[in-house]
Amino acid sequence: MPEESHENRSIDSPEVSAIAALNRGIELEDAQDLQGAALAYQDSVELGRQSQSGPGLEAGAQAAFNLASAPDETEQTERVLRAYSDCVELGRLSGRAVGREAGASAAFNMGLMLEDAQDAEGALQAYRDSIELGRLSETGAGWVAGAKAAFGLAIMLGESDDIEGTLQAYQDSIDLGRMSETAEGYEVRSMATYNLKMLREQAGGA
Repeated sequence: MPEESHENRSIDSPEVSAIAALNRGIELEDAQDLQGAALAYQDSVELGRQSQSGPGLEAGAQAAFNLASAPDETEQTERVLRAYSDCVELGRLSGRAVGREAGASAAFNMGLMLEDAQDAEGALQAYRDSIELGRLSETGAGWVAGAKAAFGLAIMLGESDDIEGTLQAYQDSIDLGRMSETAEGYEVRSMATYNLKMLREQAGGA
């Protein structure tokens, strides 16, 4: 029996510690201790990965998103991209709504950054990751992130003359925007609907 208890503690400890580190990071960030918050978030990411449990991975995903979004006096693009990448990875592995929602938002932000950096292949993959995780999240915020990512994907595919892919991406944006039932989702859906209509008219007239 003692051995079983020790085994359970070794499994549970990283999960509990990942959640505690996330909460500590939020508290420190609220107190304007940004360096302390960043260290706590990093701990949560590492512990969440070690936990291999849904709640632990989800906490790590949230911490990674917060780490990427934390204010910083200097531009550290690689650090931000690494944190967003960790968020996508842990959010997907968590299999949980909030983890997937965080991953969807992180992937969308990654897509924007990579597109600005002229990394077209990386941006396309990031947008696709966001669509996937946004749909799986089944949350309003996750669906909105996916809708925005699908819109960004459609624009990129349109510029590369992938008409079929563009049409599908706009449709994904419309569907996810509608599912979100939010003002932001409605706005994205409206833009996607308009662009899709124009594209079909152009294709029909060609």
